[in-house]
Amino acid sequence: MTPREKKRRFVRVGLRTVAALYLVGLWLDAIGCTTPSRLLPHALDYFMEVAALFPEASSGAIDYRAEGWVCADARWQELDTRPYFPLDPDDKENRFQRALNFYRDDPAVERALDTYLVQRHDAGHDDDGIPRGRAIGGVRFVRVRIPIPPAGSPLERFTRRPLADLPANEKETLFRTPKARIAEHCGPPAPAAAEPE
Repeated sequence: MTPREKKRRFVRVGLRTVAALYLVGLWLDAIGCTTPSRLLPHALDYFMEVAALFPEASSGAIDYRAEGWVCADARWQELDTRPYFPLDPDDKENRFQRALNFYRDDPAVERALDTYLVQRHDAGHDDDGIPRGRAIGGVRFVRVRIPIPPAGSPLERFTRRPLADLPANEKETLFRTPKARIAEHCGPPAPAAAEPE
């Protein structure tokens, strides 16, 4: 065997060894073994993490909605936020959707959205699902988790269904204007008025 053939053979065996180690590393990462992550430099470990791209895939689509406390009716009614956030109003890039998705646990953001929506509705310039002239005292934000159908089942085009039509197990209240602030906006409650939940 000539030195040139030896060199080629060495390169072939080396490449096969590297490929085999790479595949073993991918497999170890896919089954949850952390040994390659501890042993390899970060730059190499990055290439071993491609096997488990979506280990915790979402089981539902998330939508955020708002309801306003209608002072005269003493009840919550769905408030359409789209007129107040006109940039991309019908999709997930809407500023209301993004604010609640990224800052839903930030009290300052929740209070700012609360104040903004109450002031905008009470100004009466836009059609938001609650009749103009019916003041609202506060808002509550609801996260809706719409289940993704199982693979292979027929898909329906997304339609924005009213909150009242959605089952209770798909809705979760994230924020509610404090009762004292609602009373401040609405004035003293009528004797038979319901308490905001």
